[in-house]
Amino acid sequence: MRKTFSEDDMKRAVRKAKTVNYTVFAIFLAFLFAIIVGYLAYHYQHTFHSDRWLNEPSERTDMIDNLLQNYEILGLTETEVLSLLGPHDNAQGAFNADNRYVYYLGPERGLFSIDSEWLLIDFTNGVVSDYSLTTD
Repeated sequence: MRKTFSEDDMKRAVRKAKTVNYTVFAIFLAFLFAIIVGYLAYHYQHTFHSDRWLNEPSERTDMIDNLLQNYEILGLTETEVLSLLGPHDNAQGAFNADNRYVYYLGPERGLFSIDSEWLLIDFTNGVVSDYSLTTD
């Protein structure tokens, strides 16, 4: 015996199928939107900007890799370093040496941030001859 469906039953089934489709599509769009927003936030947070470098010193650990990747530090003059990175943190006394600029980067990266990270820039005759990242 075959079951027959009335026209109202068919309309309800179509409406239910459409509702399910719209719901799945809305969830997919929300997920896609969250991924895009997350990517943009991550990209912004990890891209070097002089203004953020100067105004948010604790965020420098997020930007340092991008800075070293996109700017050739070796060969810059002291004036160029100061215009790019702003005043150094030599007054804090950590890692001070003659002809060296020290920049505080923030808490070290990783699960257990016990130490701080620092960017050390060494000069020879007023030109960057070496740089390194270190922790205290």
